[in-house]
Amino acid sequence: MTTFICGSLKDTKRAAEYFSRFAKAGQYFALYGNLGCGKTTFSRYLIRSLNPSIGDIPSPTFSMVQIYETKIAEVWHIDCYRLKSLEEFHELGLQDSMENRVAIIEWPQIIEKLLPPDVVKITFSMEGEKRKICASL
Repeated sequence: MTTFICGSLKDTKRAAEYFSRFAKAGQYFALYGNLGCGKTTFSRYLIRSLNPSIGDIPSPTFSMVQIYETKIAEVWHIDCYRLKSLEEFHELGLQDSMENRVAIIEWPQIIEKLLPPDVVKITFSMEGEKRKICASL
């Protein structure tokens, strides 16, 4: 188990940079945790660590997916928060496009059946004023 206790944005950035070392085409990162636990902030740092020249990185909450170019592969930042069913995910056609991309998925619970066995599951929680980021690699 890999654990980071983050008391600042700098700590969250350090955690994201650590996980970016595992990014490769076809790799999924599934981010679990309640609202406000830092999933989107972590995702932004992870994406920027793969391509520092990327400017604005909006939350994909309303668009469902944001796509970014990196040297490794395209990065798809997906937010499943608003999905009501697995069928909705299929209707969007996102599953068919993932094998050659890096996927960072917030709120992945509804699509867990579709996640590959080597998915990196990262859990975010709050401990007082600090964020705890845990993953089994």
